[in-house]
Amino acid sequence: MWDNLFKFVLKAASIEPNYSKNNCIAYNQSTSACSACKDICPHEAISFKQAKEVLIDDVDCTGCGLCVQVCPSQALEARLNYQSGADIRCSQVKGNTQSVQCLGRLSHIDLIRLAASKDKLVLARADCNNCKIGNGEVLDKLAISQAKAQELAKFRNKHLEIKIIETEQYNNTDNPNAISRRDLLKGGWRSIKQGASDALLPFDPGDDEDSFLPRNSIYQKQIIALAKPKNEQIVPWQLPQIADNCILCPVCTNICPTKAFSRDFEPIDKEGTVLEIKPDHCNGCDACVSACPVAAITMTKEVTWATLSQDKIIAFYKDPKQVNDENVAR
Repeated sequence: MWDNLFKFVLKAASIEPNYSKNNCIAYNQSTSACSACKDICPHEAISFKQAKEVLIDDVDCTGCGLCVQVCPSQALEARLNYQSGADIRCSQVKGNTQSVQCLGRLSHIDLIRLAASKDKLVLARADCNNCKIGNGEVLDKLAISQAKAQELAKFRNKHLEIKIIETEQYNNTDNPNAISRRDLLKGGWRSIKQGASDALLPFDPGDDEDSFLPRNSIYQKQIIALAKPKNEQIVPWQLPQIADNCILCPVCTNICPTKAFSRDFEPIDKEGTVLEIKPDHCNGCDACVSACPVAAITMTKEVTWATLSQDKIIAFYKDPKQVNDENVAR
């Protein structure tokens, strides 16, 4: 019993990210296809087992989150526990405000949840350039997360104000825009309901069948859906676009870490093979783009809500009769 309790405590206190090898490009392809996490780690805490599976040393890892930020397929996810609707400080800043090991661990979804319905957030940091946990790149990645969070908020017709300050101490009383219980009640039940929706959103893991999907992808679609976009509206998402030179080989279906691609050999009302994609399963990792043997795949950000909200769409189809006619013409 004590051994199990000890293991539970260690797991709860772990600062290294969770790793899903099935979502890992290096595991599904090779380290020559992706070694971003190993390359950026400032403490050489990341290696590869048998030149494929990511190994994170729980002693050398400081929990800076840089590997999470650069992982294109979201195979690495930070372990986070925080209160929504509240400011946050890094572990190197003193104070009574809630803290996280490093601000570099925060994704754009985390920033949205932290800001919640007040749409304002203060991130208190120490001197990142001379930090024992991360380095100056934390600021660069944090800026990217901030821009993505503000873009997603803008899509919902909200202005997300994020203030990053360098300080030695930050207390919850330092926030001049803190929302009191009285202020919250003034907004009425509609505001309370919306605030609760924003706060609870990241706790929803999605359907069981999609449990392998990266959490940020699930949350981003949910946030988009909350905006109730029109079918023809462009949404903050990207999807593979297939050119006519596609040869319907199985490379993209085999390489996709989130199983977004599939081939249907007996499509309804069609002859031949159809390449299909589940739009919300694609996280834009570009694995298919680099792996395609005929360079037929590119990524597009011109994605409408009508497309994203579908369970499955036809990504590519070419009538076999047309193929035969082309071959004869040659």
